[in-house]
This record gives sequence, C-alpha cells and structure tokens, in this order.
Amino acid sequence: MGMTWDETKNSIECDMYRNLESCTRKNIIKAFFSGNSLTGFLLYFRLCHYFAMLEKKNLLQFLLHSFCYIRFRKLQRRCGIELNQHTQIGGGLRLPHRGGIVIHVNAVIGNNCEIMQGVTIGNNIMKSRDEVASIGDEVLLCAGAKIIGKVTIGNTVIVGANAVVTRDAEDNTIVGGVPARAIGKCDNRFVINVMR
Repeated sequence: MGMTWDETKNSIECDMYRNLESCTRKNIIKAFFSGNSLTGFLLYFRLCHYFAMLEKKNLLQFLLHSFCYIRFRKLQRRCGIELNQHTQIGGGLRLPHRGGIVIHVNAVIGNNCEIMQGVTIGNNIMKSRDEVASIGDEVLLCAGAKIIGKVTIGNTVIVGANAVVTRDAEDNTIVGGVPARAIGKCDNRFVINVMR
C-alpha cells in the first residue's frame, strides 16, 4: 500500500531535516534541481514511490512519474545506491555517505534510520530470493554491514561496521561480528536531527 501525498510530503521534510539539520523550501528546491546530491536522491525516491504506488494515474501524474523516475535512476548511479522505487522506507532516512549501498526491493525500513556506505540489505539465495529484512525505527546500519535473509531488526538498534546479520536483533541492542550477535545495549542517543 502506498503513501498519501501528505505522508509523502512529511517523509520528504523528515528526510531533509535528518540530512541537513533544516528543512526549508530552499532546501527542497535545491534538492529538486541537484544532479548529484543525496538529498536529491531521497527527494526523487519519495516522489517515485508516491507515483509508483498510485492505483491509477492520470496523464499528468504519468508524465511527472516518468520525469522523476529518469532523475531518480541518474542519481542512483551517481550516488552509488541501488534502491527500488517500491521499497517501503519510513520518514527520516539519513544517508551521510554515498557508495555501495544495496537495498532489496522487499525490504521494509522504519522511521529515522541511518544507513552508512557499503551496506547491503539482501536475500539469502539459499533459502529465498524474496524474503528479506524488516527493520524497525531508529536503526543505525554502520559501514559495511550486511543484513541477509528474512530477519527482524527491532527498534533502536545499532548494527556494527562489517557485521553480518543472519538472525533477529532485539530492541535496544548493539549487534556486531560475523555472524552478528548482541554485544551491548543502547538507547537512542545516536539518533540525530529528528523532527519533533
């Protein structure tokens, strides 16, 4: 099920604030015309997601979707991020670095999450090509983390650098290692720039 236009606008505002520490009309216009920014990439992802999930599109919506999708694909290549317009991602996504990020189309990601460079959220091809992670709110995926297969990552979780997660992670934990296991407890102090 898709997002309403109001939900889409709210997600755009939350994304902008999380990444820029402000959300002004100028920020959104700059992102819209940017040819190489992560905020532009997020803006076009949100617009494409909205249009792609509409059950019926009129001609104007079809043309807008086509324009946004072309821009989104260009920004994907420039930012080094593989993400499908149908993927469900909550508002407030933070992408501080570009490069090597791969997110499976069936992944579900909650609100106020942060994804560092080199992160993969993918399937376990030995079990299923379609079953992938469900990630809660306020999750930090550190550089190089791999989330493999049908796992559930709870709320307020940090997945350490280069960790390989193949089983569930409970709320308020830090997981690390290969394979990843709980190595500590955490609170949400690592979650920055959240719109209240």
